[in-house]
Amino acid sequence: MAKVKGIFKGNTVQLLEPVAATNGVEVDVIFHEPGDKDQSFVNAMKQELARMEKGLKLGGGPYYRSRDELHER
Repeated sequence: MAKVKGIFKGNTVQLLEPVAATNGVEVDVIFHEPGDKDQSFVNAMKQELARMEKGLKLGGGPYYRSRDELHER
């Protein structure tokens, strides 16, 4: 099985690179909408940035001394 990109024109698909296959071999063609991939990437980045802004709770609590208590100024 090989994955090859191509351009759809009229009723045919023109492959962008050569393929070692015999004539008449069956193929599957998947059409991607132009904006789908870009929009999903933007949504994923927004989610990750929101998670980074919120931060993670890694434990800790009031029993830890403050920085000023640990270091004399």
